[in-house]
Amino acid sequence: LAAVTAFACALVVAAPAEATDAEAYVRSIAEKLQPLLQNGNLTPKNVDEFLETNIADQLDMTRISKYVLRNYWTEISNRDQEKFKNVFRYFIVENFKHQLVRYNNAEIRIVRSIEHEPEGVSVITRVRMPSRSPLDMNWRLFREDNGLKIFDVSVQGISKLTATRSEYKTVLDEHGFQYLMKQICSKLETPDRTSC
Repeated sequence: LAAVTAFACALVVAAPAEATDAEAYVRSIAEKLQPLLQNGNLTPKNVDEFLETNIADQLDMTRISKYVLRNYWTEISNRDQEKFKNVFRYFIVENFKHQLVRYNNAEIRIVRSIEHEPEGVSVITRVRMPSRSPLDMNWRLFREDNGLKIFDVSVQGISKLTATRSEYKTVLDEHGFQYLMKQICSKLETPDRTSC
């Protein structure tokens, strides 16, 4: 997803005078990534371990899945809903990994946060990388019963999640849910054998 570059860009995190809970949440993710970037440890294996430990469970998979599948979400069984959430989580994490290993010595600064009633919030950040133009990123988070969860991260106003939603609609309309699942599973490096 275009959220992919969000986790690739955190070496130094500027602390504002007063941070919201959402800003603190984004900062905490960046700070956990910092040792990898500082020590030049951005190997696929280390990145994979970081994402599985710090990101995978932070994704708002129910909300993401409902958004991506549209009305098909209510048409599939509860079992298929759980399968899709598991498979699509792997898909998101693998996309994060492919992007993250390409970034080093980046700096992310929190610009501001914007509340979206009733429970959403956006954290606007700016990412600077050596010899590259700054990137503006919008972290879209939602407050759930167990805390903040990641819904999407758009880069330069472009959301990969929205693009994926449009792509999947075409597949679903023409071939159906089971075909879509096979297509997603075929693209995974390490398919979830319980769901694929």
